[in-house]
Amino acid sequence: MNSQEYKTKTNDEDVLDYRTLKATKEELERIGQTEILSNIERILTQNRIEKPTLHSQIENESTNFYIIDLSFEDIDTIVSMFFDLEVGTLGSNYETTSEATFYAKMLDKWSNLPSYKY
Repeated sequence: MNSQEYKTKTNDEDVLDYRTLKATKEELERIGQTEILSNIERILTQNRIEKPTLHSQIENESTNFYIIDLSFEDIDTIVSMFFDLEVGTLGSNYETTSEATFYAKMLDKWSNLPSYKY
């Protein structure tokens, strides 16, 4: 795969980065969502997008991207989880906090997947 194909693939499909999946996995573990958690673990082991041979960080796991092949219902559960986490970490007067901002970013990443929009 060349650099242009890689860029197209990581931008145009149902793709998320390693850090997003890792944080999602941690939150799913925390709330005991074992079925979706096992699907995230499967994605991390089977759905990695191959990096171009000239990628500057070819061995760095944190720069990996993965194809998301979850059902609409699973993605919806994850979106709901991050929405609840965002709201639950707002300040006492509903002002944003660094935690709420983090969860809002996670919520945006999951809710913007093309397969979630259909």
